[in-house]
Amino acid sequence: MTATPPTPELDVLARLMNPDTLQDPYPFYTWLREHAPVHRNPTGGVYLVSSNEAARTAYQSPDLRSIETEELPAKHPRWHRSRALRLLTQVITSTNAPEHTRLRRAVSRHFTLRQAQRLQTAAKRHCDRLLTPLATRLKDGETADLHHDLTQPLGMNMAGDIIGIPEPDREPLTALILQVLASIHPTSDDDTLEAGNTASEQVEDYFTQLAAERRDRPTEDLISALLTDVTDGDEKPEQGLNHTEFMVMLWGLWAGSFETTVASMDFGVLALLDHPDQATWLDAGPAETKAFVAETLRHSPPVLVDAVPRIARKDIHLGGITIPEGADVRTLHGAANRDPRAFPDPDRFDPARNTSRMVTFGHGIHHCLGANLARMECAVALSHIRRTLPGLTLPARPLLRTAMSLRTFENFPVTL
Repeated sequence: MTATPPTPELDVLARLMNPDTLQDPYPFYTWLREHAPVHRNPTGGVYLVSSNEAARTAYQSPDLRSIETEELPAKHPRWHRSRALRLLTQVITSTNAPEHTRLRRAVSRHFTLRQAQRLQTAAKRHCDRLLTPLATRLKDGETADLHHDLTQPLGMNMAGDIIGIPEPDREPLTALILQVLASIHPTSDDDTLEAGNTASEQVEDYFTQLAAERRDRPTEDLISALLTDVTDGDEKPEQGLNHTEFMVMLWGLWAGSFETTVASMDFGVLALLDHPDQATWLDAGPAETKAFVAETLRHSPPVLVDAVPRIARKDIHLGGITIPEGADVRTLHGAANRDPRAFPDPDRFDPARNTSRMVTFGHGIHHCLGANLARMECAVALSHIRRTLPGLTLPARPLLRTAMSLRTFENFPVTL
């Protein structure tokens, strides 16, 4: 296909924030893929990629890099004023090789399929504990909010188990993180920004104290495991992490470890209810459940647009468009995942299809570290809901909202 020149005045990012588009962005994604598979947005000057082939190329291209620290103030005008932004822009996804390789090596062994299988027991325990009172209320005729009563606390507790945050601290720490994330939204006012800075400092203080406790009394969690390779000071070690990198890693993992997974679980429940004929896949066994989860992640990815900039090292050609050196390139996951050139009849929910070309978790060296854990949590949640709450229905469509670059849920009302 020959790419049609992008419509210069079309603000795709603003369009995606429109409530009607947010509820169902896929007709717009189809139009965008057909008319401008790589589109230069008038606000921010970012190039937005909506075709699957261009998205996968962008993820693995050596001609695209992460943003350098000295470039951040120009990309994020509030960078100097936001402690949270300064921390989040140092996370592993925002680094280039060889730093990216070193940081990923230090943490990747803790995010394996084997670890996901070990944590499955904890996920089942949390799920059973949350579902028991929820099922009682629903059977008594109440309407419940599945997002607030099940998927959000499940995601929070799994993140807490993985990282090593004691259960009594999880809810207050989550409240602080949500306050921080609200402060770095482009529309936040000065008071919200200041509240986010205060909350960010509290989170850092908390992790500093928790790390000190784990040094004295290590347990089977990510904090204790990472501490074995943490050096004092800020010199970059050949292996492991320095103190600042360790704190940034913890901060980033807690901030980003459960929001996307919670949204994925919610979309999975929506798929279960909207496609009852396909929901029987959840009854058949682990392989079929895995396939149902994979199709959910392809069909309804929670990420609207990549939050991490990828900068062109030189003029490059992508999707029939020349992208100039220094330009910022981002992928629209939902558009790339429903590209008919990669997925025949892409709007149809079909767990039998091959989902290997989806970009929900990125691609190549930028493939998400937590992908195995996210898939496992979704599989546990959906199979338990299917078994425990037969007859689950929607009294109203769940309300979607944006949380930074995510398409997530404000609520999820359900009845029996």
